[in-house]
Amino acid sequence: MIASRSGVPRLPRVIWSRDAKVSMKALMRFLRTNAWANSRSRRKQIEDAIELLRHTPLRCSVEEVKDGLIFRRLVVHERFFIYYVYIPPRGMTSGGTLSIRSVKHAASENPFLGVREAGGRPPTMLTTRDPATEPFVTA
Repeated sequence: MIASRSGVPRLPRVIWSRDAKVSMKALMRFLRTNAWANSRSRRKQIEDAIELLRHTPLRCSVEEVKDGLIFRRLVVHERFFIYYVYIPPRGMTSGGTLSIRSVKHAASENPFLGVREAGGRPPTMLTTRDPATEPFVTA
């Protein structure tokens, strides 16, 4: 956190990328289709987590560095992933910027997909079968 001349710390401003807005709307639509999920309270949880993130934007793990940007992931209540980039301040008048890039449900097949360009690591398949003892059968 950066202190200003007045002694009051300047918090980073939050900006949402177009993709982040789209992913948040898609997540809320998904949550509204499920009777167990309250989309309004989930949205508030996500927004509150982002507000708290403004105080310590570097606390989350680095997911990837791409084109000079450091992508980080904030986990909210072990259910939602918020991918963001923190841009540090350039002077005393700014607290920097938190650029929200994507909001995904943790149950997504590949939650980081769409946050960066595809073609990095090859997709993997998790299975409980032992390939040494069980033959692979397709239907």
